[in-house]
Amino acid sequence: MQPHFGHRARLGLVVPPNNTVSEAEWASVLPDGVTLHATRFRLNPLARTDAELDVLREGLFDACRMLAEAEMSVVAFACTAPSAVSPRAAMEAQMTAACGLPAATAAAAVVDALQALGARRVVLMSPFSAAVTQHEADFMAREGLQVLAQHSLGHGTYQPGRRLEIHRIAPADVRDAALAIDAGGADAIVLSGTNLVTFPVIDAIEAASRLPVVSSNQALLWSALRKAGVANALPLGRLFTA
Repeated sequence: MQPHFGHRARLGLVVPPNNTVSEAEWASVLPDGVTLHATRFRLNPLARTDAELDVLREGLFDACRMLAEAEMSVVAFACTAPSAVSPRAAMEAQMTAACGLPAATAAAAVVDALQALGARRVVLMSPFSAAVTQHEADFMAREGLQVLAQHSLGHGTYQPGRRLEIHRIAPADVRDAALAIDAGGADAIVLSGTNLVTFPVIDAIEAASRLPVVSSNQALLWSALRKAGVANALPLGRLFTA
């Protein structure tokens, strides 16, 4: 018997405690027959040591296992910097091993999306500090991309109890910041950050820059849908029509 909702696919999304954008952006464009089911877990977004990464991964894997109990088609991790580890498929493989489902991470999805678009040279905009933005640029370089320019909006990263303002950045300001980057010689513009509102301005940035745009939430949705067997075109830039 087919389920009444999610008869084509059920997307399981794992987000940080403070993220209010990923679910909203995804829900605004989901194809008919696809449903979204999200959970949160505590994380250290700057985890670097083996011990810190082990704690992060176990929380992530536990969240994936809970989503698997609801018979998801795929699980997705909506946090870019903590998933920016090489090789990029490693964390996805670990998620799959933990819960038995296809898996996608934001950082891996961004690189996969750029490859699907044939982009090798990119410019990067991040809402975070210069150090976090550099971490993501270094990850992209390890994955075979050339980051020609990068720009940080200077916001802090998640910590328990810290109020963040990334979700309050107006889409028009995201658009203007992206277009202010010197994209000469670039094949694509990358907008990092899953708590950054990007869906309303992807088409406008592409039209003004004449370059494809890849954002964290857009790429992660693209990856999750395709791993769930759904290949609809969506009004989210060239990535969903390539």
